[in-house]
Amino acid sequence: MVSPFLRDLLGRSAAAESMNWLDDEMAAMRADFNQRRFYFAFSGVSRRFDKHVSVATTEADRPELEKLCEGFSVTGWDEFRLARVILLTVLSEQPDSVYQETLEKVLGSADLREQVAIFSALPLLPEPGFLLGLAREGSRTNIVDVFDAIALGNPFPAAHFPEEAWNQLVLKSLFISRPLYRMQGIDERANATLAEALSNLAHERWAAGRYVSPELWRSCANFLTDTIVSDIERVATSDEPGQREAAALVTASDSENRLAHLRELLAKQLDAVRSGDLTWDSLGEMLATAS
Repeated sequence: MVSPFLRDLLGRSAAAESMNWLDDEMAAMRADFNQRRFYFAFSGVSRRFDKHVSVATTEADRPELEKLCEGFSVTGWDEFRLARVILLTVLSEQPDSVYQETLEKVLGSADLREQVAIFSALPLLPEPGFLLGLAREGSRTNIVDVFDAIALGNPFPAAHFPEEAWNQLVLKSLFISRPLYRMQGIDERANATLAEALSNLAHERWAAGRYVSPELWRSCANFLTDTIVSDIERVATSDEPGQREAAALVTASDSENRLAHLRELLAKQLDAVRSGDLTWDSLGEMLATAS
């Protein structure tokens, strides 16, 4: 059932006339659901709400968002997205067969903003096993906004993607230069297979004279093979922005002291790690700002 909190959140910025329309559509769908009406309402959001107005939230809203789903956030959402997500939660109240058939049809014909809304709604919708296939297929897109709706700030992949799919999501994020610090579960879902694949990717890029994001090493920090130790030694001597910081973050988490010989070289950066001034998230934010 749609959260009254999400409806009230949208109402903070949306016009009263628009909210009345949304309330009427939700009531009609609950009284007598009709696929055609849902399609028109889902599309009709663009005529009722403002894509240029961001949904306003405060720190006080965080507990209410967490009640909906751990890690759920509407940061960066516009009115279009939230209004459509609310309609999708109403759709999910229908019998599974109706809900799934309608959602697949809507996704099949959705424009960019509609796709973004559908994938943003995944954490709030039932039947994650059914949704997993849609999310995995969606993550193959080359449309950055759609990919971001799945991969960034969305708790669904970390909670439901199997290891192979998760690893592919991280690798693709690097291929298309997306900020890994915004991937929920990036530390918790790190694994040895991914660390090896990331090291291989770094080697390929180095051989081709291409840039390797310092964020790549985040998922390698707890899986220090001989090869990755050698990789971090190389990163620690780089003059590229963020590289030594990444090496310091890996070194700081090295419980086996395999990188102890780098501590003097990275003394300044390690001091920043110890003080809390340097974290993987702060590094990611710095790199995103600089790009």
